[in-house]
Amino acid sequence: AQPPPRSPAPPPAASSPAPPRSAAGNDDAERSARVHVVFSTDCTTYQDWQTEVVFNSADIVGHLGPVTRIASGCGADRERELRERYAKLYGSGARFGLHVTPDFGKDESTGKSYHFYNKPRGIEHFLAESKGVDFNAAPIVALIDPDFAFLKPMTDRVAGPNAIVKKPWTVDELPEFVDYGTPAGQQYGLGTYWLGFDRAKICGEGSPCTRTKQADAMKHYPIGPPYVLHHGDWRKIAPVWREFAPKVYAQYPDLLAEMYAYCMAAAHLEMPHARVNNWMLSNVNMGGEEGWRHLDALSLEESCPAEGGAPPSLVTRGSPGHPLPGFLHYCQNYRVADWIFAKRRVPPHVFTDCAHPFLKAPGLADTQVTYEMHPPGNPCREKAARKPLPTRGPVVNRTAAAVCLGTYYVNAAAKRARGVFCAGQPPPPPPVKMFDLAMQCGKKSSYNNARGGS
Repeated sequence: AQPPPRSPAPPPAASSPAPPRSAAGNDDAERSARVHVVFSTDCTTYQDWQTEVVFNSADIVGHLGPVTRIASGCGADRERELRERYAKLYGSGARFGLHVTPDFGKDESTGKSYHFYNKPRGIEHFLAESKGVDFNAAPIVALIDPDFAFLKPMTDRVAGPNAIVKKPWTVDELPEFVDYGTPAGQQYGLGTYWLGFDRAKICGEGSPCTRTKQADAMKHYPIGPPYVLHHGDWRKIAPVWREFAPKVYAQYPDLLAEMYAYCMAAAHLEMPHARVNNWMLSNVNMGGEEGWRHLDALSLEESCPAEGGAPPSLVTRGSPGHPLPGFLHYCQNYRVADWIFAKRRVPPHVFTDCAHPFLKAPGLADTQVTYEMHPPGNPCREKAARKPLPTRGPVVNRTAAAVCLGTYYVNAAAKRARGVFCAGQPPPPPPVKMFDLAMQCGKKSSYNNARGGS
């Protein structure tokens, strides 16, 4: 299928009036009504459950704006199945939506398949073809990945006392809000590697992309999800991103090709982004590149309770006096002792099988852990590997928090689904550790079947 034609970008006047500005910092949840959060997926069960975690976590933290799954490659029956499920889970007409596109995972001009083509082509299709989306009420569009869970409402605020930046940025030079012509994104470890590509072949002779200097490339473009832009800016960059992605992949056939294509599209359009570091948690070993500083300020009890089963209090009631990062991006494997959380080991059946045990919630706040256990690739023939954890610094607490948060969000979404679809059924067996599932001989414990998204 061919991608949709380019959509003209509206002028700034297309926005609705912004609500009154307040001094509430990043936690002024009323501004989240202006932000439409979207994410790109395929139609596998692997990304079905991730979608329900995104939707349910938005409800838990009180995000007010719409949230839409852009699903590529669903057949008519599959689309109908998903729409019926979401209507039962969230109510018809709810702000949680589904936008279905063709499967854009193969580039017709080159014949090469790359599942992540679905991301730029999917959002372009969404902007051009979505029905009933009010871009005046929610003019800001935040593109995340499906393996995100909300830690607080996503707003359009960039600057403020809770912002985290790394040099060469200073907090004082951040824009107060995302608006038309003022895009922003989370810093990723992309660096300026794309400067070494054949930029003229990708961007065209004479493109501003070919003249981008090292300092500007590092300051404005090494960003990734959340990408937060006014929908008018998205209408400019999405078709260029879509055009550049296969050209980058031809030179750099790697997972990150579409991210570098975004960097180059922004440089080509001379669309410098504000680069922030507090919108995401992911890699526990990161310093200032992610929002761990905010979580490090909390006690472990607030993010990982002492007794398993209790929800982390920072999720259910916030943490008074402490700011929070925007999202948990659980793309890593998190291990502390024999507690693990790994997205490819989450059994999809926990969301659909009324007799499947939930995941056992860890209680790590009162423990002193110095090791981590790695499940083997083949538990029928191999043993788990025990490896040391650092005894100093924040890594153990961060890892424990990620395990607790990931487990909580999966269980919370699965329990919501069970509450709707399993009424009158016997209770499931006792919860089980993800590590124990991974060690079961003869049973599938890894669900690596995504064809897009992440």
